[in-house]
Amino acid sequence: MSWFGILSEKPWLPEAHGTAAQWGRTAYTPAVKISLRFLLGIISVFFMLFFVTFISRSQYDDFLALAGEPWQPFTHSWRLWINSGVLVLASVAMQNAVYALRRDQSLRLLCSLAAGALLAMLFIILQISVWQFLQSMGYGVAANPANSYFYILTGLHALHLIGGLVALGRVVNSLRRDGYLQNRHAAIEACALYWHYLLGLWLVLFFMLTRTPETYALIAAACGLG
Repeated sequence: MSWFGILSEKPWLPEAHGTAAQWGRTAYTPAVKISLRFLLGIISVFFMLFFVTFISRSQYDDFLALAGEPWQPFTHSWRLWINSGVLVLASVAMQNAVYALRRDQSLRLLCSLAAGALLAMLFIILQISVWQFLQSMGYGVAANPANSYFYILTGLHALHLIGGLVALGRVVNSLRRDGYLQNRHAAIEACALYWHYLLGLWLVLFFMLTRTPETYALIAAACGLG
C-alpha cells in the first residue's frame, strides 16, 4: 500500500469489501496498523540519518573499521551470526503466532508469542555479551569512532526491541484477561510486523558495521560521500 493510500484511509468507516470478516477480523481498518506504519517510517528515517553520518565518518583517518584484519573483532563475526539466527527464530515464532491467530488456536498462539518474546530477550542478552567481548579486547566506546557507532546503533536497536517486548507484554496480558482472539488481531499482527522489521533492520546493521575499509570507501563513493 502506498503512503498516499495510508493517509487517505478512514479507520472509522467500514471497509467496502466483505473480505474484512475473514480470519475473525472486524469490518474496520485497525488504527493500530496505520500508527505502526508511521512509527516504522520514523524509525527508518532515524536510522538512515545515522547510516549517512556513519559512512561519512568512515572516510576519516581516525576511523578504524572493526573488520578486515585477522586481529579485528568482526573479521570472523560468528557471535553476530548467532545473534542473527536467534532473531530470525524470534521472527519465525511471531509469524507462527499470526497463523495460530487466524486459525483461532489459542494455545499455539500463546506458545508462539512466548517463544518470540523469549528469543528476543535471548538476543538482547547475547548482544550484551558481544559488548562485553569488545570491552575485553580493548574496543571501548570512546576508543575509536567505529566502536562508538557500533555501540550506539546496536544499543538503539536493542532499545527498540525492548519497547516491542513491553508492547507484546501488554497485548498478551489483555489476551489472557478477556480471552477474545478476534479483538486482538490487529495488535498481534502489528507485533509480528514489528519483529520482522527489527530483524530486517538488524541485518542492515550487521552488514554496515562489519565491513572492511575498502567496502566503506566504495559505499561512500557510490553515495557521493567520499
